[in-house]
Amino acid sequence: MGCSFSGLNALYDAVNGGGDVWINDNRFRIVRQLGEGGFAYVFLVKEVLTDSTSSGGGGVAKKFKDPSHVSGLIPPPLLHVKSDMLYDGTYAMKKVLIQNTEQLELVREEIRVSSLFSHPNLLPLLDHAIIAVKGSPEQSWKHEAYLLFPVHLDGTLLDNAKVMKAKKEFFSTSDVLQIFRQLCAGLKHMHSLEPPYAHNDVKPGNVLLTHRKGQPPLAILMDFGSARSARKQIRSRSEALQLQEWAAEHCSAPFRAPELWDCPSHSDIDERTDIWSLGCTLFAIM
Repeated sequence: MGCSFSGLNALYDAVNGGGDVWINDNRFRIVRQLGEGGFAYVFLVKEVLTDSTSSGGGGVAKKFKDPSHVSGLIPPPLLHVKSDMLYDGTYAMKKVLIQNTEQLELVREEIRVSSLFSHPNLLPLLDHAIIAVKGSPEQSWKHEAYLLFPVHLDGTLLDNAKVMKAKKEFFSTSDVLQIFRQLCAGLKHMHSLEPPYAHNDVKPGNVLLTHRKGQPPLAILMDFGSARSARKQIRSRSEALQLQEWAAEHCSAPFRAPELWDCPSHSDIDERTDIWSLGCTLFAIM
């Protein structure tokens, strides 16, 4: 999954009125915008297959390591069938407008960290491209990043909880436990790496749900923009304040561990910060 600049990469295809995007060797048609926030936009896209890619079930489909991430697996009798014929070619594409070197390094770090994980309860990064753009001769060169993910259109855990609350409905105890178990499994994978990684922003808004007939919802942890090596040795007040400042920017306040709010000047911070956030997430959906 390289970031080469061969071909058009993620440049818009002017021939098709700007409706198509290339990410490395694969072409995608923008269907609609799914959301936006800050300098990022998320689009629903559909892969435009050529003769060479369609025979293999899609040029990007082969990058799925777990069939539960493939859209088009919804027919209940076929949920456990690993077949390229079920693939419908839709994805979520995140476009990030990069204004400076610091933002560029943050996106590169998100790409690097996302590429470390391979687990059915962690959203995989399928492909990516970073391109240099220049709006006018007077403007300096900037960058745009295009990140391709599986699409899960049932929304986040937060979205679902809000809808259910409006209807005065609640998750069943069984579904709560199944969602919690899946999040534990995904975090265990991250925490078991060498070195361990912490997500640092576990919350209902970063959990995708996919509803499955006759089965508990599939829960997938997403957004690894704040994920970092979990273990940090704090040995001075300045280091403690630096960590608190970083946490204030990257870790959502209602789910932030106490040691990230008021870090002792001599302490060892580790992946247990995620466990606190996981507990807050469990409380939020009960």
